[in-house]
Amino acid sequence: MAYTNFMVNFTGARLNPDRPFASKNFGISGWDAAIKHGYNPQQIKTALQQLSQHGYGIGSGLQTQRMQGVKGIAHGMSRFQGSEGNLGLGSYMQAKMAGYSPDEIKSGAESQGMFLPTKAAQQYSMDKRAIDERDQMLNYMKSLSEMMNRPQPKVGRSAPYSVGTGGASGLSSGDTKRKKDKYKGTQKWRREAFSSAINTATAAAGAAGSSGGGSLNMAK
Repeated sequence: MAYTNFMVNFTGARLNPDRPFASKNFGISGWDAAIKHGYNPQQIKTALQQLSQHGYGIGSGLQTQRMQGVKGIAHGMSRFQGSEGNLGLGSYMQAKMAGYSPDEIKSGAESQGMFLPTKAAQQYSMDKRAIDERDQMLNYMKSLSEMMNRPQPKVGRSAPYSVGTGGASGLSSGDTKRKKDKYKGTQKWRREAFSSAINTATAAAGAAGSSGGGSLNMAK
């Protein structure tokens, strides 16, 4: 199927259907008509550049008097501009696969005069939620790791005393055993909690994905 986009509605032939020899290419009148229909210059220039790659012609007057100086297909999110002049779900996913974050895609589209239609906006929201959940889990993991590595408190006596060589030796041995018993349960709980958190964080990070994550919005 031949490529097409919104600008095919503004060829000479479409604007002047009563003229049998009207051009099927684009002139200044086509640009001006698209502006009147609410499209901005960046959208129009990008769409014309896309069509020029598929055999459509662009008049010299249009190039010098309208297109010159306007940012087009080589700038930011414009290279992902969809056929309707915005950044639909397919275009959003292309930008995401190219390494852009959800916020970079949204702000980049807006800076080029585009917006995210319904399906793309829904995907953006899902990706943002996945990133937030991943970050929360990573922060929890960091806090848990700091707690695991926190130095244990030292237990001492207020004043030294001795009860003989054998007594002191027995007392020292008993104190050491009580200290180990005291922290045995805490150490076990920490290990189990840390192991559980690692498993949860791994699953969350996998869901988010390296570029922002989130599940694909497959709504029709």
